[in-house]
Amino acid sequence: MASFNDILVTLLLVLGVVLIVFSIIISIKLIYTVDKLNVVLTDIEKKLKSVNGIFYAIDTVTDAIVNISDSFVSKAVLLFEKIFKKK
Repeated sequence: MASFNDILVTLLLVLGVVLIVFSIIISIKLIYTVDKLNVVLTDIEKKLKSVNGIFYAIDTVTDAIVNISDSFVSKAVLLFEKIFKKK
């Protein structure tokens, strides 16, 4: 019976060592993957910063166009209200 306990303890220790080695390997691979992801995200961030000026210019132009069209529409509405106003 004592030898069965020794075998069971030895088996548990071997499985524990295997689990620790497996965890170390997975951790190393995870660190490598996170490193690669960091490089990709840094590259994306640089590219977005270079395109940010273009988006700002487009936003400014569209805001100006919206302001012009809003004033045109409001004047047109006032004109139609004057023309079709019931007396």
